[in-house]
Amino acid sequence: MTLKPAPEFRVPLSKLATGMVLAKPVTYGASPLLSAGAVLDETLIEKLRSFHVDHAFVRFDDGDIPTVKRLIVGLDEPPPPGEVSKASRDFLSNSVPPFARPHMCARTPEVFSSVQETMTNTLDVLFSSSRLFALLDEAGFFQTSVLRHCPVAWTYALCVGAALGYNQPSLLDLSVAALFYDVGMTRVSSRVVAKPGKLTEMEYAEIRKHTHFGKRILEEISPISDAAATVAFEHHESYAGGGYPRGVNGDSLHEYSQIVILTDKYAALMTDREHRRRFQPYQAYEMMLEETKKSVSPDVFNAFLRSVLIYPKGSFLKLSNGEIGTIADFHDAVPARPTVEILYDASGTDVSAQKRRMDLADNPQITIESFAVFETGETPSHEQHSDG
Repeated sequence: MTLKPAPEFRVPLSKLATGMVLAKPVTYGASPLLSAGAVLDETLIEKLRSFHVDHAFVRFDDGDIPTVKRLIVGLDEPPPPGEVSKASRDFLSNSVPPFARPHMCARTPEVFSSVQETMTNTLDVLFSSSRLFALLDEAGFFQTSVLRHCPVAWTYALCVGAALGYNQPSLLDLSVAALFYDVGMTRVSSRVVAKPGKLTEMEYAEIRKHTHFGKRILEEISPISDAAATVAFEHHESYAGGGYPRGVNGDSLHEYSQIVILTDKYAALMTDREHRRRFQPYQAYEMMLEETKKSVSPDVFNAFLRSVLIYPKGSFLKLSNGEIGTIADFHDAVPARPTVEILYDASGTDVSAQKRRMDLADNPQITIESFAVFETGETPSHEQHSDG
């Protein structure tokens, strides 16, 4: 795995400190002042001040995460304690469905550990900034139907970023972008958003405006990173071209945007909507497989396959032959076709003592009709199993 470079943060002159490393050269007009990789000291900072440079792009490593969090919050005041306690720090556990929580969907312990740490850092930022908290409130804490998929896409995006080798500052940067990428939908007419049937051409044009709305909202909020506004603007583009709003393609798309393009599609298919139930994981996987291979770079697509479990840990599956079982093993080559340990036969008889397994990769005639996630650690009865 090739480690990604540290992220670039736009740091105002007043926040530059000795020891910071420049991510981009600093110029004055056409003249170079400092080169990328320069380590700032008091003399160099004074040089920037004398040339009236108002900011520089700095890169950060894992040990710099407290500095990064302070820079993201900036001079912003924390929201009133009463508002924070009312929302509670566990609001994401109410927004992220069980199947998409890190301990369920992260394929490896390393990915899980990185995602958990990033979520903690993200919560610290969200509950230290009245700007971000207000945006969270405006998004209805992702409880509204049009934004319910966003925390799912967010979790998957962090898994992908971890698989790509992002450090914690990069993951925190991606995290804010992947959480709020669809916030522009709050500015779209509720009549259009809630329409259950096919949209007219005019209504679809209205929906497409949300990428512009989201960019404007996040440009006003993010003081040091362009990533959040960029992802909000680009998350309906495509690596192969043909997306909107600009129709750009290839590596001109920000890698964070490509990650969210992928996880947004998958999360939307896996989320209940007013006009349909969510699809089963294997259905969502197969529906997005060919399209998404063209929508994002091979690196991003392969990172998704390496990092996200199509069926989460703890899943109980109902098979097309009437049997019910739990996942015993996964296949990297065919992630939607796990090995299942059978718990109940088609008549509802408990056969768990037999320890019988069925490898769905070797039994293509057997499909998965539904899955459920039970977080208590208890094995459900045959009657308890329902579409989860």
